[in-house]
Amino acid sequence: MPPLVELNFRRAPVTLIVAAVAVALEIVCTINEEQRFDTYYRLLGILPLIWVWEWWRPFTTTLLHGNLLHAGFNVYWLVRFGSALEARFGPLRYLGLLVLFGNTAILPQFIVTNYNQLPVVPIVGLSGTVYGLFGILVIGRRYHRELDAVCDAATVQFLFFWLLFCVLLTHFKVLPVANTAHVSGLVFGLLYGLAAFDVKRRIRWAALASAATLLVLATLIACPGHAGYEAVKQQRMFLKQIRAIPAAPQQNADR
Repeated sequence: MPPLVELNFRRAPVTLIVAAVAVALEIVCTINEEQRFDTYYRLLGILPLIWVWEWWRPFTTTLLHGNLLHAGFNVYWLVRFGSALEARFGPLRYLGLLVLFGNTAILPQFIVTNYNQLPVVPIVGLSGTVYGLFGILVIGRRYHRELDAVCDAATVQFLFFWLLFCVLLTHFKVLPVANTAHVSGLVFGLLYGLAAFDVKRRIRWAALASAATLLVLATLIACPGHAGYEAVKQQRMFLKQIRAIPAAPQQNADR
């Protein structure tokens, strides 16, 4: 594994804050396992509550992890890739990327995993975001050789191998892994990378990336057929019907 880049808060404040929050959450949840479930279901984890306007959940669920090893692995790559990209794109645009990856990687995983299932299977981790940043760097290193120091050939080979390895772990039921989030994050990372670095065809790639992103984000509004969405929809209809029932006329208590 290549050496960790220099930690510099002035150079990469968003990266280090997100990494620190992820590590802190995992330490708290490791000390108190009950807190893990409480944090997920009450506030940060992705649930059908996204269809009652709790739109922060796809991003915040990426800050949660299954254990310290899981968090440490993802935070390593976040800091390595994120520091370079934040320095290039600036903190605000980079934060926007993290939020986008939190949605474009996690929402497809949530929809596929829980399409016909309630209660939902919890989904956590920054790995989809990491593969998104990796996808940008796979493209960027072709245009800017200095990015090769962050994402060299050995790193590219390792992370593609890891992607395949995780698919096999899930296929043979050794360990459930959010492979859809990995692949979706990678695909969107490649699209965003092409839009950012392929100057000659930037408009074409930007249009494609925007259309694909909007398609995924539209599932925050509606996802017909999804068990969670249909349950929320039925509950809304029931409440609407209850509110539509006219109140019974009050009777005079004095007779």
